[in-house]
This record gives sequence, structure tokens and C-alpha cells, in this order.
Amino acid sequence: MKLAVLSDIHANPWALRSVLEEIDEADRIIVLGDIVGIGPEPRDVIDILMRDDRVEKVMGNHDHNTLYGTELGPIDIVPRGPHHEWVRSRLNGTHLDYLKGPMVINSSNGMEMVFMHRHPDDCGSKVPYFDSPTPGVLDSFYTDVEGSILFFGHTHVPLDVTGRTGRRYINPGAVGAQNRGLASYVLLDTDRGPISIERKEAPYDVRSVVEGLEHERPPYHRFIISHFF
Repeated sequence: MKLAVLSDIHANPWALRSVLEEIDEADRIIVLGDIVGIGPEPRDVIDILMRDDRVEKVMGNHDHNTLYGTELGPIDIVPRGPHHEWVRSRLNGTHLDYLKGPMVINSSNGMEMVFMHRHPDDCGSKVPYFDSPTPGVLDSFYTDVEGSILFFGHTHVPLDVTGRTGRRYINPGAVGAQNRGLASYVLLDTDRGPISIERKEAPYDVRSVVEGLEHERPPYHRFIISHFF
């Protein structure tokens, strides 16, 4: 089986399409939340995902904020409410229903893999390993989560660390909210022998995102451009 793990698409269909072109042979796609928020095209991204029956997903803090009016997130430089109200205004009932989902996906397959946005009990605030992703910090933060390989997003920073107990912690990085024009994801292959886990990067045109933000002008679009693109 070939499994692709994506996270933090953030309403960026240009980056998402680039990744999907590279993972055409994937049997299963798991999205680790933050489908919407930040980027200019939340509707397009949801439409793309809804059409792909390989996709499974968990809820991220931006998805939660859009659905429920919360203000979950790791930084407080700008208020989140107006931005997510704008996101919600761009979506219909079908789109909003699609954003609803579990906080965690467990996958046995002999590997006890766990997929989440941040933590099964909290999709939102800053994580202690953001600045110090050491084995001890990760082991402590996820001490109550069972599984031999834990996948999570949220920080937008790629991570592959083995804990003191041998458990592996993997963050595939962000698909759609980074300024390098490279959408990051992870590809797993279980077809030949031991599981293979490889981080990949799909190039896309960042200018399209910036132009989209300038055209759509969501709240705080200037801040978003300067910090993410």
C-alpha cells in the first residue's frame, strides 16, 4: 500500500494540486487538518478533496475556528475571528459539513500508526516541541497517546524524530502555508518489506497564492502575505 500524508493545506489549491499530481499512485491520502484558513481559496481546496475518495482527514484548529467560531492557534499577533468569519462566508453547507471530522485516525496495519493535527485532545494551541523538538519533549507531550508512529502537523515544520522508547514522531511539514514554493508531504510504502517513509516536496507557484490573496482580500491578507508567502 502507498499512503500519502499531507498537512496544513491552508486554502492553497495551487500547492495541493502539485502534490496530488505527484501522488497519483497513492492508495490512500490522510490530511492532518488545517484544510482552510490563511490562503485565498478555501472552497476550491475542499472541492478538490471532496472529489478524491482516497482522502481521510482529521480536524485542525483553522477548520475548528471556521466551523465553531473559536480562536484556537499557536500565535496571537492578530485576532482570528474576522478571518475565519470570512472563510465561513466563502463556504456553503456541504463545504462546512466536510470540515467536520475526528481529531485522530488510528491505523493498525501492523504498525500502530496515529494521525492527528496536534494532539487527540487539543487541535489548537502552541506545542512545547515547536522550538525544541527533542525526544524527551516529544515523549512527554504524547505520553498518553498509544502508537508506534505518530504523525501530526500544526507547526508547518518538517520533523522526523525517534523517541527514547523507539517511537517515531513525524511532521510532514505544510502543503500550503510556507514561502519557499515547495509543498511538503510524506509518502509511505508498505509494499516491499519494512515500511518506507520518505518526505517529499512538490514545487508550485507562490505568486499565484499572493495574487489570489490580493484579489480576494481576506482579513489580515497583508499580514498573511508577509508571514507566510
